[in-house]
Amino acid sequence: MTTRDEIVRRYQDYLDACNRRDWDELGSYVADQVLVNGAERTRAQYVADVRRTTMIFPDYRWELRRAIHEGEWLAVHLYDTGTRHWEFLGADGDGSRVETDEFDLYRIVDGLIVEVEGTADNARLRN
Repeated sequence: MTTRDEIVRRYQDYLDACNRRDWDELGSYVADQVLVNGAERTRAQYVADVRRTTMIFPDYRWELRRAIHEGEWLAVHLYDTGTRHWEFLGADGDGSRVETDEFDLYRIVDGLIVEVEGTADNARLRN
């Protein structure tokens, strides 16, 4: 899997698994150990982190807006939406509809995510 189109298609499949809440499939895109913003995580911890988002925002959706691929790296711009049902960063779980932009840099080796550096505009998820 070396072409940009193959990498982006596999990443879209990963997002589709997130959006379907197919946690087993999601895990199939992640290495046994993954470095997330400098912290070592197991595959199970990584999936649990994504699940946590969907517990707070049960209808959370990730939409791929842009992707740039170079070597082992994939940079993405995501547009995220959801409804806040539980407290998040001090904001009540009041049923507010939220949206934000997320920017992530993934290192993918042998088709698996081994490293992620990312950020979302979480302030927008509090409003």
